Amino acid sequence: MKSLRFILLFFCITAIAACEKDKLEGDMSILIGTWNWTETYEVSNYCDADSLWNYQLIDSTHANNRYALEFLEKGKVIFYTNDAIIWKERITFESKNVMGYGPYAYHFVILLNNNANNKMDVWVGQDSLLLNDFPKDTDDNCSGMFNHFIRQ
Repeated sequence: MKSLRFILLFFCITAIAACEKDKLEGDMSILIGTWNWTETYEVSNYCDADSLWNYQLIDSTHANNRYALEFLEKGKVIFYTNDAIIWKERITFESKNVMGYGPYAYHFVILLNNNANNKMDVWVGQDSLLLNDFPKDTDDNCSGMFNHFIRQ
């Protein structure tokens, strides 16, 4: 009987932890809403700290696909391609930093589904959002894709 209680308690704690997400309150509420992709900067020499970045601009007006993000107040993000949902993830914040300069007021590191191996770097301001590796990404460690969105 004691082992049954222990197993039940273990499953309850696991279920509660698995549902962890952060509501978008306070500074984090700046993310709430729908963000549409406008352009991507593909940096080919991301690892070379001693030089200026070489980049290629990929503009949404010449792309075949449309991408969007929707951050919900209850702590979820929905990814869209051409108005179809790609996936919907719970979000938890690993870090929150106030930038205080440029078009981006905040830098957040978000864990999708509370998974440390599935991080999303977000720089956000009142009407601009920058993501590293969504919607366009690269498998090369020394290349980077910086994707710019504007608030709908």
